[in-house]
Amino acid sequence: MQSMELDLEALLSVPGVFVFDISKDGKLVFCSNKTGQFQLYLGKSEGEKYEQITFEEESIVAPKFFPDSSKILYASDVRGDEKFNLYTLDLTTRKTSKLTNANDFTIYPNATLSKDGKKIAYISNQQGKFATCVLDVETGHSSRISYHVFADEYATISPNSKWIAYSSNVKAQEVGIFIASLENPSRGVMPLEEEGFKIDADEPAWSPDSTQLAFVSASKGTYDIGLFTLETGKVRWLTKSDREYRRPIFSHDGRRLAYTVNSGGDIMLVVHDLEKSEGSVVEFRHGVVSSTKFSHDDKSIFFEFTGPRNPSDVWQYRFEEEKFVQITNSLPENIEVSNFADGEQIFYPSKGGMRVPALIYVPNRSATLQNEKKVTKQMRGKDTRENLPAVIEIHGGPTAQALNTWNPFVQALVAKGFVVLRPNYRGSTGYGKTFREANRFVMGYLDLADCVSGRDFLIQRNLADPERIAVAGASFGGYLTMCCLTKYPEGWSCGSALVPFLNWFTEIKNEREDLRFWDLQNMGDPEKDEERLRNASPIFSIDKIKAPVLLIAGANDPRCPLEESEQARDELQKLGRDVELKVYSDEGHGFRKTQNRVDAYTGIISFLEKHLKSVSLR
Repeated sequence: MQSMELDLEALLSVPGVFVFDISKDGKLVFCSNKTGQFQLYLGKSEGEKYEQITFEEESIVAPKFFPDSSKILYASDVRGDEKFNLYTLDLTTRKTSKLTNANDFTIYPNATLSKDGKKIAYISNQQGKFATCVLDVETGHSSRISYHVFADEYATISPNSKWIAYSSNVKAQEVGIFIASLENPSRGVMPLEEEGFKIDADEPAWSPDSTQLAFVSASKGTYDIGLFTLETGKVRWLTKSDREYRRPIFSHDGRRLAYTVNSGGDIMLVVHDLEKSEGSVVEFRHGVVSSTKFSHDDKSIFFEFTGPRNPSDVWQYRFEEEKFVQITNSLPENIEVSNFADGEQIFYPSKGGMRVPALIYVPNRSATLQNEKKVTKQMRGKDTRENLPAVIEIHGGPTAQALNTWNPFVQALVAKGFVVLRPNYRGSTGYGKTFREANRFVMGYLDLADCVSGRDFLIQRNLADPERIAVAGASFGGYLTMCCLTKYPEGWSCGSALVPFLNWFTEIKNEREDLRFWDLQNMGDPEKDEERLRNASPIFSIDKIKAPVLLIAGANDPRCPLEESEQARDELQKLGRDVELKVYSDEGHGFRKTQNRVDAYTGIISFLEKHLKSVSLR
């Protein structure tokens, strides 16, 4: 099969828009990596040429307008260490002010402002535990609000500044929402409950009048949207547990609620008139909608959108016109995307009778692969058996999902003639609470089986050459990649692990406190569950690896520390195996800088080409 001609460096360099906000006076601020790392851009929300307004050495993320539109709140860390500090940028003087001093502790970048702009709610482990804090903007004084054993994740102040709601990882993969009084914190906290039972709840969003709190909950088996009324303690459920719904946000007049719905690799926008029983899906194109925000006049809604042919950009939906308008455009004119492949959802069998959902990308074939029966029928004839090379590409998380987003790495592989399978293994989101928790205490076993079964599926359906299949993944996907190579060493041509971990004992010891809390809850204690963690750690069976291995790590990674990759490299070198470790000194868990991302993924693709014996990209 002939591969498409493709400018790989140009493709991997395509920028995007990540996190935006809209001011009362109609301005739009967003993060983009147009210059090679994330900086802020400002312009009219109705669309125009946007002006770059920050020029810092480090990446800038999470911009938010102050209510009077005079300043922007943002976060920045150092070389990807995730020890974010909070800053303000004065839009008149263009001067920045540092609000925090997080050098030896971590501040999450998802801080929120009170409606009057006087207080900032944020999560920090300044006192050892990830807790909710409130910063007084005028005095610079910070107060800790939460005092419990849980790891807080997100906090938001009510519009009347009387209450603060914060979400916490309370047990296993369950999250709880707590509400505290800002006027009298000593009154204690109120957990979100229904009929006396605590609700598995997350993503709190206040109504404009501060009387209700929208949230998502997996208590009914999948993620649903609920409304909690403070005065009565009653919950009104807005969705029916048919699919996963997330990210609620009120309109400014409180009459509507926007949220998203997950469907087979796509995430779509839903707008719910609260006087009606059901929300309406706003039909758009193949891809993922996120970060919804109503315009201040409530006549339109803004959102980020990314799809197989669309890098992440801001779009607007105008209600009266029923019209979509693209506000930012990150795709350069020289990038041709018409031949890019859609990821199509399929299901294949795995251990224990599980049917594993996955996205599959097949070169130069437009046939639909919606289920196993169709795949079997389409693959039956000899004319469709092309003995293609294949890559099992494993997502991180594990509580995440392979979605139909902009993915230059996958598109480059498909353009080369590779089949790409992206399994949503047990532990993934998108398919309900039971599926999400199905890998609890069995990570590196059942989730691993689902990934390996994907390889078997490709072979059985004549979709791939059994002698030319590779495995690749990042973060937890890198961990599962190394599990594939150690626990199922036969049948892999090579493996590429980006920012992986391999040793549960050193990972739990060296990782950040909030991550350690999650691992202890979901995998076990290194002392009490030593045998389980040892069996699940690929470092202890690394001598089984036969295939060449490429490891890529960030020197400042707080999630999967560099030591994890160094352990693997050192052991493989002692064994005389084919291994390479590439370390980026100015990165953490992933890539902030375009040049590093281009270098890393170009290297991964060259590595896969070499060992899968595919035609080289031009």
